Amino acid sequence: MSGLDRTAAGGRRKAAGCMVMSRRTGRFLFCFRPLQAASGGTWSLWGGKREGGETAIEAALRETEEETGYRGPSEVSHLHRLDTRTFAYDSFLMVVEDEFEPRPCVEWADWKWVALEEVPSPMHWGLAELLSDRTAAALLVKAVENMSGRPCRFAPPQQRSQDRESFERAHERG
Repeated sequence: MSGLDRTAAGGRRKAAGCMVMSRRTGRFLFCFRPLQAASGGTWSLWGGKREGGETAIEAALRETEEETGYRGPSEVSHLHRLDTRTFAYDSFLMVVEDEFEPRPCVEWADWKWVALEEVPSPMHWGLAELLSDRTAAALLVKAVENMSGRPCRFAPPQQRSQDRESFERAHERG
């Protein structure tokens, strides 16, 4: 994910991203953030800042295409909105037919397709927050089971709120 932009209304930052899932395998594509990036050295979903008058879904799809190179058909649905004093992040589920290899990009250092039950760590705090939301987790489990036919025994992780609080403190000053 790239940096978050300030919006005209109240100086809040807005961003969006996608959890990419293969319909065939029921596995998800995650990216590993470069060490020099904000929250570097963590696994995350694909996404970044909203630009201009973009909607959340437009930004999520643009960022996912920029970071993976994927331009094929997909089904997209809203999963979760993280809303704080300083920013808002919308997460979407993007279902593609099959696994693909992302095009190299400076936004990530590595990638992998894994089952939801095997999300790699360390996780970016935003991904941990998304996966700890029971509604979002239930939507992901249902998508895996209904679309791929694979049973999914994912259990939401415990939230790491200190990471979120550190992020908010850092962005209140900027």
